[in-house]
Amino acid sequence: MRCVARCIANSFNLTALTDYLKGQKYETDLYRDVLQVSFPNNDKEIFFFAHGAFVMWGFTSAEENAFTKEVARFGKQLIDKPEVRYFIYRYSGKTRLYSHKRFHVEVIALASEDSELKLAISYGLAQSIKLEFYEETVKRIIQENTPLFESLAKTGKVLLNRKQITMRMGEIFLTRSSVNLNSEYLDVPEYFWEHPNLETDYLISAHFLDIQQRVSTLNQQLDVLHELFNMLNGQLQHQHTSILEIIIIAIIGLEAILAIIQIALLGH
Repeated sequence: MRCVARCIANSFNLTALTDYLKGQKYETDLYRDVLQVSFPNNDKEIFFFAHGAFVMWGFTSAEENAFTKEVARFGKQLIDKPEVRYFIYRYSGKTRLYSHKRFHVEVIALASEDSELKLAISYGLAQSIKLEFYEETVKRIIQENTPLFESLAKTGKVLLNRKQITMRMGEIFLTRSSVNLNSEYLDVPEYFWEHPNLETDYLISAHFLDIQQRVSTLNQQLDVLHELFNMLNGQLQHQHTSILEIIIIAIIGLEAILAIIQIALLGH
């Protein structure tokens, strides 16, 4: 059976989404930061997370695409290129995630059909797909600015003005704060404080998807980018100071010439 994690927006309006799905006769349960949508008499379930990601269990590809279009209106700041990651899941005697060596797919083995177990695993899947969005954002920033850094290395000149550099530094700051101010990426989500019996299942998915290491790597990349732009800003400030010095010298020189001319005229 299929399981898919998607990130389509910066965040979801879970309250409005809940009201809409209730109106469509779906069974819903809204927790602090996640909305559970159930489909009676079958194995289908969806978990929507406030940070713009959701996880679908037991749907066909066509159903996934149709439902994604249906709920996209409740996303805030929709992503131009949504992130998607597919899994295969089955029921087994032990919960675990692993890569199938023969078919090159990622498999989720569930110890039971319990919805809470799927929710615990979904927390890790949703975190991972959201991190993929941040990782792609950082990759784009690096690709966009590589020519700038290469030009600085070759010519010693900055091709951007101060406003452009400040805007790019702001983008880096927003990305970093989005990751680090969301405590779920730095610690176990608060949901598991109230449901400690599910924490182990969440940690299984978080470990398989390497959540903590990816957050650490992402922060290191953002640190390097921030330092580079600080350097660019310093270089631009130095250039600006040099231009001011030249202007001041030119003004002093002009004043000296005018003074000499004035003295010469008085002498005549």
